[in-house]
Amino acid sequence: MRYKLIALAVFIVFISQLPISLRASEIPLGTSGGIYTVPVQINGSIMMQFLVDPGAGVVVIPVSVLRNLVHNGTVTETDVIGIGTAALADTSVYLTAKVRLRELRIADVIVRDVTAAVSPGLNQPLLGQSFFRRFATVTLDNRRQVLILSDNAPAPIPQSPATAWAVPYSSYPATGPYSGGGYAPPAYYPGYGR
Repeated sequence: MRYKLIALAVFIVFISQLPISLRASEIPLGTSGGIYTVPVQINGSIMMQFLVDPGAGVVVIPVSVLRNLVHNGTVTETDVIGIGTAALADTSVYLTAKVRLRELRIADVIVRDVTAAVSPGLNQPLLGQSFFRRFATVTLDNRRQVLILSDNAPAPIPQSPATAWAVPYSSYPATGPYSGGGYAPPAYYPGYGR
């Protein structure tokens, strides 16, 4: 019996000494309209329910959230990465601003320098791949309704260039490195549409 207690104590000490990157964080999920949600704190200032959307390429926040972050001083001009377009699932296209969120916190998990798109047509923020790709595995446990994030060791993530993209002239398509749509040849391309 004594050896079992010692072995258990050694195991507990060993597990507690493992780097955080080998552990998994479990975050309880809520729902909104049948879609999972999770409470997220942005830049240490605003707490909101984000829709969990692993299909979104980046985190997306509404314009009203950006206004609040600018008003409270947690997003400044230096956090603006650029502008571009985003195509939604319904094939609508929006002009979006890209910003750097200095910190997203979900429970005890903190991810820094997350790229986010600002959408004028959105009321609720989306938690997308610019957050999720920081982890080795992301699991949605439907039975227990938890989000499991593992291996949250910081890894170098290529960042977008900090340049603003301007449309050279009014008839030029408004795309840049953040374009969400595919390329279509212009109507004057010989043989196009035949």
